[in-house]
Amino acid sequence: MLLLLPLAIGCGGTGGGGGGPAASDDTISSRVVDYFGKAVSTPGVTFKITKIEPAEIPGWKKGHLEAALGEQKQDVPFYVSNDGRYLFRSDVVDLTIDPFQAVMQKIKLDGAPSRGPADAKVTVVEFSDFECPFCARAWEIFEKEVYPQYGDKVRFVFKQMPLTQIHPFSEDAAVASMCALQQGNDQFWKLYNGLFAAQNELTKENLPAKVEEIATAAGLDVPKLKDCLASRKSIDAVRADQQEAAAVGVNSTPTFFVNGRRVQGAQDANAFKQALDQALGAKS
Repeated sequence: MLLLLPLAIGCGGTGGGGGGPAASDDTISSRVVDYFGKAVSTPGVTFKITKIEPAEIPGWKKGHLEAALGEQKQDVPFYVSNDGRYLFRSDVVDLTIDPFQAVMQKIKLDGAPSRGPADAKVTVVEFSDFECPFCARAWEIFEKEVYPQYGDKVRFVFKQMPLTQIHPFSEDAAVASMCALQQGNDQFWKLYNGLFAAQNELTKENLPAKVEEIATAAGLDVPKLKDCLASRKSIDAVRADQQEAAAVGVNSTPTFFVNGRRVQGAQDANAFKQALDQALGAKS
């Protein structure tokens, strides 16, 4: 999903502002774009500043740099000294806020595909890729061996993170599932189950036909789904999930958050249950 790994490297220092006269937002934007334009060697990448505003740190501003390569985009948050001299990539941490709560505050739950009561004691969020074999394994374990045992105690929320650089049909599958969500929450989960169950049969070429087959068997509005998939009407929702993944530091799939606590990879059933039981105990 990430376009530009070199952007994870900050430039300049982190110890206060540069001390010079304040630079205008236009000057800062020009310097940042020029710097990364020279520092990143990937051909065809373009940059633009989408936002600059005062930061929580005195003497600093915070901004967002958009890096684009074709249809792929990456939001790169940064901090820059008021004089426009120093820049670093990081997040400001408020030590008075629980770190797990801070993670959950960055994840939008309303409107996302979910199962279980909104006021459940534990919320599990998964960032996943329909083409990732480890995600399919996690689906098998979580859906069949773990989640059914917890009933209304757990809310499960699914987030899209297609890794398009290594998985050719992952984005199309994500778009299709979000098209199903436009027909209803239950419709999403029917296509979600169907896509993971059929993962080994899917290719970029046969995905539309397989989606139609799964949707027909599940009772979805197939013409509406086909139109949505062909026109990629749900791509913005997919990319919004990808931006959230970047905001909470997700760089591989599957990644779960159990009330904000990260659970990485396709864990076995016992590891999932331990994480859920620990969260339930903390909430009781």
